[in-house]
Amino acid sequence: MAIGLCTAILGVFGPAGAQSDDENARIHFESGAAYLKQSDNENALREFQAAYSLSKRPALLLNIANVYERMGKPKEAVDSLTKYLDEDPKTPDRTTVETRILNLKKRAEAQTLPPATSASAPPAASALPPPPPTASAPPSNLPPPPAGPPKRGPAYVALGVGGAAAVGALVTGLIANGKYKDAEKNCKPNCPNGTVDPIKSMALVSDILTGVAAVGVGVGAVLFFTAKPSDEPAASSTPVLRAGIGPGGGKLEATWHF
Repeated sequence: MAIGLCTAILGVFGPAGAQSDDENARIHFESGAAYLKQSDNENALREFQAAYSLSKRPALLLNIANVYERMGKPKEAVDSLTKYLDEDPKTPDRTTVETRILNLKKRAEAQTLPPATSASAPPAASALPPPPPTASAPPSNLPPPPAGPPKRGPAYVALGVGGAAAVGALVTGLIANGKYKDAEKNCKPNCPNGTVDPIKSMALVSDILTGVAAVGVGVGAVLFFTAKPSDEPAASSTPVLRAGIGPGGGKLEATWHF
């Protein structure tokens, strides 16, 4: 709306070649309109006031009031609108301006009122006595929570590797044995290297996998039986009750772990 008023007022000034005050007022007015489009209220207000000082056209007071309102200064906006009605008492938008003045006065009064206080508000913190000291140390004689299950993850990994190696050793051994029997039946004792070498390779792989299986199962068994209890409490759907006496008196706790 402020930009629209600025555009309307631009036509009020005389054309080029008019008196110097009007020309200077036009320059200030156009600068104020440009600042207003950029939301630069401070500079827009300065330019509109300079244009009014030179031209004394009442319509410029509407622009000044608009800028004051955008700056959150309802009292100054009321003053500008009141001055506008004084200088142009027969303006056709008088009723609209008067309604706007009433609304701005209410806003100005609301700014000057102190913040509301509640009758039931508590007294200031400084007037309250300090709270009594409380013991922050936990009871020293409560039993520790039950330990969780042993950490057997590494054991399961080793046993899994050993089991997989055992299966591989069994499969490769059976294949090597089958090929050996076929060679013994068909070409022994003069079997070519192309027949014997794959059998030897598979037998070697079977032996290596057998060793890996033995080591994996052995390490897994040792880790399984030497696993230490976990620091985390065991998961349970039933509460763990603990009772004891601390600095503050008796204490009973019920704890669930999920």
